[in-house]
Amino acid sequence: MTKSISRRGLLAAAAGGAAFAALPALPAKPALAVSDEELAYANFSVSSELLLADLYEKALAGTSVTGDARSTLRICRHAALQHARALSGLLAGAGQDAPTAEDFAFQWPDRAFATPAATGATARTVLQALLGVYQTAVTAVSEPSYRTLYASLAASIGQQLGALTALGLRGVVEPFPVAVDLERASSALEPYLG
Repeated sequence: MTKSISRRGLLAAAAGGAAFAALPALPAKPALAVSDEELAYANFSVSSELLLADLYEKALAGTSVTGDARSTLRICRHAALQHARALSGLLAGAGQDAPTAEDFAFQWPDRAFATPAATGATARTVLQALLGVYQTAVTAVSEPSYRTLYASLAASIGQQLGALTALGLRGVVEPFPVAVDLERASSALEPYLG
């Protein structure tokens, strides 16, 4: 970003519905005009997908998850990185710089990856926050292509939750996952973002 801002500050601005006063203004004629709310969803989502990719990487670096679960974690990590790239493209199309993994010092609880159950519980926290935000974004953003993207992202996150559950990484199948706003999702993920 042109102007330095902490990721915590970015999430706080998004959660509070602020107009990103700390960020550089959009160019007079961006490639695609988007609202502050749409930028907030995109910034939060890129940051959260990078967090999710880091979670999968840490789980793969450990030894508690074995067998088919490792393959599933690799696939899920790849999906998170693809999501982050797509969302970064959305921001670039609006004339904004997207967050990168280097912008963060992700922090995980000491025992987050000690057992398959702990790994599953940690992943579930991140995935549920993302799923909830994506559900809300589908109805909150005005650009039809963004709504389609967020619907696809929500479906992928649901698949990841199901895959982790099927592998015994202790999941919960919810018949009607709860849509959440940026403030609630930010509160859930802030401890991990450093």
